[in-house]
Amino acid sequence: MGILVNGRWSEEELAAETDAAGAFQRSDSSFRDWITADGSSGFKAEPGRYHLYVAYNCPWAHRTLIFRALKKLEGAITITCALPNIREQGWLFGTSPQFPECTPDTVNGFYHLHQAYTASDRHYTGKVTVPTLWDKKTLRVVNNESSEIIRMLNSEFQGIAGG
Repeated sequence: MGILVNGRWSEEELAAETDAAGAFQRSDSSFRDWITADGSSGFKAEPGRYHLYVAYNCPWAHRTLIFRALKKLEGAITITCALPNIREQGWLFGTSPQFPECTPDTVNGFYHLHQAYTASDRHYTGKVTVPTLWDKKTLRVVNNESSEIIRMLNSEFQGIAGG
């Protein structure tokens, strides 16, 4: 799939994510900031402030979409869905007759998700993954760990839209 190395896309692969016994062991996500209801973290839960980059074929991204719908936050948190086939330079935003729900990125105009990562940290090295939660106010990635994103949607967006 490729990775970013010091802010530049590389087609090299990361080492296999396995433990000593060969079992899959997912590496930690890189962006781990937290949205809070009161904004004490520097990221306040506000309607229209956040954007979620997803792909329907990723189970981790899919669960954030399910949770966003369950909490009725569709009007508060916008999304861009990447095309399901990972291409050169990773996740690609665009249109396809086969996948009409996939669209270009209308928030930032990114063609590839890795552009969001380098906009946040121009020297970023690592994987580029969905889901990615973007702050439209500070123009940076807040978090790319699905379990933390759904916890924020559950606890910090109370009273926003249906949350």
